[in-house]
Amino acid sequence: MRTGTSSLVVAAFVGPGTVLTCASAGVDFGYALGWVLVFATIAAFVLQSYTASTGILARRGLGEAIRTELSDRRVRGTATGLVVLGLWIGCAAFELGNLIGAASGIKALLDLPFDLRWLVGLISLCAAIILLLDLRILIRVFSALVVGMSALFLVGLVLAPVDWSAALTGLAVPRIPEGGLLRVLALVGTTVVTYNLFLHPSAAKAYWADLDDRETAWRGELRGMALFLPLGGLVSFSILATGATLAGATGGVEDVGTFAVLLKPVAGSFASVCFGLGLFAAGLTSSLTAPLAAAAGICEVFGWSDAPTSSAHRLVWGSVLATGFVLGLVGWSPLPAIVAAQAANGLLLPVIAAFVMYLTLRQSVVSLPVWYHVLGGTVVLLCGGLGLRTLWWVVQQM
Repeated sequence: MRTGTSSLVVAAFVGPGTVLTCASAGVDFGYALGWVLVFATIAAFVLQSYTASTGILARRGLGEAIRTELSDRRVRGTATGLVVLGLWIGCAAFELGNLIGAASGIKALLDLPFDLRWLVGLISLCAAIILLLDLRILIRVFSALVVGMSALFLVGLVLAPVDWSAALTGLAVPRIPEGGLLRVLALVGTTVVTYNLFLHPSAAKAYWADLDDRETAWRGELRGMALFLPLGGLVSFSILATGATLAGATGGVEDVGTFAVLLKPVAGSFASVCFGLGLFAAGLTSSLTAPLAAAAGICEVFGWSDAPTSSAHRLVWGSVLATGFVLGLVGWSPLPAIVAAQAANGLLLPVIAAFVMYLTLRQSVVSLPVWYHVLGGTVVLLCGGLGLRTLWWVVQQM
């Protein structure tokens, strides 16, 4: 049975940034914010189901839809500029964080004596080789990596001394502890990822191109989403719950590479090893999806060939990967790049989310119930609030 392309979505949002956000949320607030991950996973499912309809039912990627739907040249030019700058800058910035995160996982795991930059270079080379694979083979690679990453983090969760009563309460009872609002927004923002809105429809369109029955293809994609997206949410919660076991034992988690070391005296050596390997897998998978997302959106918005084997597609993803590699090699801190990426995401997320819903409302292949569109509208409003709050955070960093 074909499970579609949703493993790409999970690979994209479960990266080093998610690991750091979830782990620090657990350390600082215990299990109290578990419900946020349930909500964010549902929101991601709804929004990505709309992007799946764009790619499969309308047979258009999001960049292609922007190019064809916006008839006014000035509006189209502004939208194109935002997509190119926001998507490329955002993906390049996240790529730097992904490569450093993956390298940090290996370095912490093996306690290697040489410079982190050598690992960044090696991981970049591996990513480039994998990205040259055929799309269907690439999807299988992502599915295997996501399942393996999930197993590693879940083993770490089982070995950690989790207070399951408190954990279940955190999942079921929504509450925001004092000082936790910003962390709530961060947990949602790290799950509902802007560049997934470009990556998913493009990949789904190509993956299901051989099936003429669009409704059957769309429902097949939804089945895959029902498998992989909850798995991604479970991974995020396992990291948060593992972090909660360190509450009071440390002053906080500011570096993903140190978390495995902090976990060792609490959950044992094997749990620490699982977490280090999981962090490496999270960084590797996200270092593959960020370049692919940039290539999908930018090629489509300019009308270039979006075939994975085309020169334009490879040039765009190669430039994103190369930027992350060069900045990592010179030891550049990812923080300024991540601030810039968050600014781009703050601008793009609400606009793109609303546009995706508009495209779904216009298609006539599948009729969705009114309650689902109400749910989608709620998610779009959430994205608007998230975007505004992210921009405010960026202003505060300046």
